[in-house]
Amino acid sequence: MLSPRTDDLPTVSVVIPALDEERTITRCLHALSRTPDPPEEVVIVDNGCSDRTVHLARTFDRVRIVQEPRRGITFARSTGFDAARGDVVARIDADSEVASDWLHRIRGRFAREPDLDAIGGDAAISELSPGDRLWFRWWYRGFRAWHQRSIGVQPMLYGFNCAFRRTAWESARHLTGTDDLRVTDDLDVTIALLRTGHTLRHDPALIVKARLFRSIQREKLRQYYLSDGLTLARHGVGNPQRWVSPLTTGSRT
Repeated sequence: MLSPRTDDLPTVSVVIPALDEERTITRCLHALSRTPDPPEEVVIVDNGCSDRTVHLARTFDRVRIVQEPRRGITFARSTGFDAARGDVVARIDADSEVASDWLHRIRGRFAREPDLDAIGGDAAISELSPGDRLWFRWWYRGFRAWHQRSIGVQPMLYGFNCAFRRTAWESARHLTGTDDLRVTDDLDVTIALLRTGHTLRHDPALIVKARLFRSIQREKLRQYYLSDGLTLARHGVGNPQRWVSPLTTGSRT
């Protein structure tokens, strides 16, 4: 646990899984450090970096490095969430760049809404948003609407921009899975929180810049579609037409 704040706002741990992210981690951490009220801690999960990611991260204040030698976002995600000590655990990717009011909005929403357990935000496309611009948010909104209809789960907590109470994670953790070939990590966390009765909301004003175009590759999209179906089937929720049995995929059991 972190020491409580004197203003009754929640403490925040920002968790960032990282695997060879030296090209983006500095911009990501600069954006966090420039916010008017920085997070109490930033947990970088070293998922086996072989470049300068960890070295660069250690040059920033309030950064704590935790190790997760098992490769995969599902392992790194859970290790980071378990290590977080704040009242609220915020999750971004190593190439996310938060807006200046991002932490202010997170703290304010959780302080004002005691029934709120988790919140997901919106994204601008980093590749098309120079400087402080937050452009092409319409593209993300269209994707979000399509994806939620397709899987039958909402509101989604996408890994590049979400936050939840640490106690909510602790109560839902036992329902989450690991193995990147069979689990879509953010869908898995979203469903686990919903299944344990937590209140999730979407805040379109909670903004980050995210490198969404790097996910638009045929093989990645195929794997996401498959792991979505496997995740839905394992939990037994969402759109049954999207359920996929592990017995029919040849993936690991």
